[in-house]
Amino acid sequence: MLSLRKSKLGFTLIELMVVVAIIGVLVLLGLRAYSSQKERAMNSIVKANAGTIQTMLVGYMGDHDILSNQNIIDALTANIPLEKMVNPYNDQAAVYVAEGELSDFDDKDGGGDQGVVACILFSPNNVWVNARGKIGEILMSPTSTRSLPANKY
Repeated sequence: MLSLRKSKLGFTLIELMVVVAIIGVLVLLGLRAYSSQKERAMNSIVKANAGTIQTMLVGYMGDHDILSNQNIIDALTANIPLEKMVNPYNDQAAVYVAEGELSDFDDKDGGGDQGVVACILFSPNNVWVNARGKIGEILMSPTSTRSLPANKY
């Protein structure tokens, strides 16, 4: 007697297409979560660089008892090696800049300053350290307690 049933040995094309579509959606969701985590990790590196530079400046001020723009540049270039510091967004860009005024750093567009730490000199011995993120946005509010002060008070 012949059996009218066919034995099912594999998956149909539609079943395979549904599985591939589900895997594609899961990969897309994972990539979106990964990119935001990557940006947050890079911003954390920039904030860590800002903390390191603040510590360097406070130490320099303890030794020399003054911070001016030239002293900041001296402290961060000649006296304290920065070879191991990295700008996470652009390894060809500077890690830090010495700014003479808050307005130099507080502009709305970052101007290509991704990942740069700025030492903003309000007056001699009154320096604030801040940093920029992926699109040049300010990571720490310049006049709030979230900026890092480097002064002798």
